Amino acid sequence: MDGIAIDTLKLLEKKLNVKFKNVPTKSWKQSQDFLREKKCDILPCAVKTAKREKYANFTKPYLNLPLAIFTTKDKKIVSGLDEIMDKPWTRQKGSGLITKLKKEYPDMKIIETKGDKEALQYVNSNKAYFTIATLPVAAHVISKYMLNDLHIAGYTGMVYKLSMAVRDDDKILLSILDKSLHNISKMQSKEIFQKWVGSSVKEKVIDYKMIWNILIVVAIIILFFLYRQYILKQSNKNLEIAVADKTKDLKILNEKLEIEIKKEVQKNLATQKQLFKSEKLASMGEMIGNIAHQWRQPLSVISTASTGMKMQKEFGSLNDEEFIKTCDVINENAQYLSKTIDDFRNFIKGDSKPVEFSLKNDTDSFLKLVDSTIKNNHINVVLDLKENINVQGYPNELIQCFINIFNNAKDALVEHNQEEDRYIFISQETIENNVVIKFKDNAGGIPNDIISKVFEPYFTTKHQAQGTGLGLHMTHNLIVDGMGGTVEVSNVTYKYDDTEYVGAEFTISLPLN
Repeated sequence: MDGIAIDTLKLLEKKLNVKFKNVPTKSWKQSQDFLREKKCDILPCAVKTAKREKYANFTKPYLNLPLAIFTTKDKKIVSGLDEIMDKPWTRQKGSGLITKLKKEYPDMKIIETKGDKEALQYVNSNKAYFTIATLPVAAHVISKYMLNDLHIAGYTGMVYKLSMAVRDDDKILLSILDKSLHNISKMQSKEIFQKWVGSSVKEKVIDYKMIWNILIVVAIIILFFLYRQYILKQSNKNLEIAVADKTKDLKILNEKLEIEIKKEVQKNLATQKQLFKSEKLASMGEMIGNIAHQWRQPLSVISTASTGMKMQKEFGSLNDEEFIKTCDVINENAQYLSKTIDDFRNFIKGDSKPVEFSLKNDTDSFLKLVDSTIKNNHINVVLDLKENINVQGYPNELIQCFINIFNNAKDALVEHNQEEDRYIFISQETIENNVVIKFKDNAGGIPNDIISKVFEPYFTTKHQAQGTGLGLHMTHNLIVDGMGGTVEVSNVTYKYDDTEYVGAEFTISLPLN
């Protein structure tokens, strides 16, 4: 026999100069039955419940243990039981926790086991999604049976107040145990707790200063985008007014001199450039959702780490190795958040002059910006990047072109394909003195009567609220006029995984020199 309760009994033996005799049982239920039938005098570790008070008295609690949620490491971090109570879980048979949770979750899927060992083993072997246990019990079982795939996914918000249960007809024994437990020092309790928690279950903590810094950055980003949205709305209103005014003016200008017509053409070009900027700003709303999605998991990990280390510090079990390791985890997640900001900042600032850049890095940045859109729309992106190619041009403008083509393919897939059958293929290869980039989908292709018009300005098949008709036109101008390349579209039939598909294929060709 071993555990916190047994070590506490051994400490009481020394204080009382007595010897407690163990009465073996096969299960927790049998242990309770033995106490009820007066076949034993005490249960060293029990939670006071109304049912047990019918046959036992309880000492004052000598240990408060939070109930943690244990899953395998590939499962997500959770904030509470509500997120996972539709999943199958395990708990030793006869536990009062089962009765308590059945009242709140009558349809829960409970697998009752012989004990904590079997409950944790079921989760480790994926026979159940999670189990609920205290840190000392879980730490001991995980260490002893090498259940290294388990970790703490969250906390239930419940605390086990552990007492010793004494047969109800022995008031003197109850009084002696109460007084003896009261005389156990906090240092002795901590030593026993630390012995059984050990390092098998890692609890993590957060640097609150870093959290506040992150929250401040998030607030600044939100304020920035709210301001950009306001500017965009004002710009759109101004453009609508300007277009209306210019339409009236053009009727008059048609009768004026050629030089006046040239001036108005220049003004028209400036307006078109402003519309191109508006098209790029319009795509930022979706990017905000992408950033929020990419930040959710790192922030959850950091938050969970904070709670764990604080508890470990309170119990006196935080050592330098665990502290440094936890700080490293927090730093890694914070660096990931910072990298996400850098990618988005580089995308929105644009390029003032052509530079040499890595096409692979540019493609990686594009995929990060649309990652949430890919996942939310259940799109399978298949990459075929044969080599790392450097090209001369405008990297951020090229990302905008990729996003424009991707969004058109995504909209077509969502409209025509089931969730499990959506593909976008992206390939890059060098052909002679050019790099050829292809985007191909399986949405059925573009109707033959409009495929020749897709790069024309203001041409769109979408509802007015969904598209301006400038995305592919802007892509054509950036590739052809900005980088000296070409962009074409055609319908293709091809096979993938022994299945034949039909879709649109956009081909971008850029000169290497």
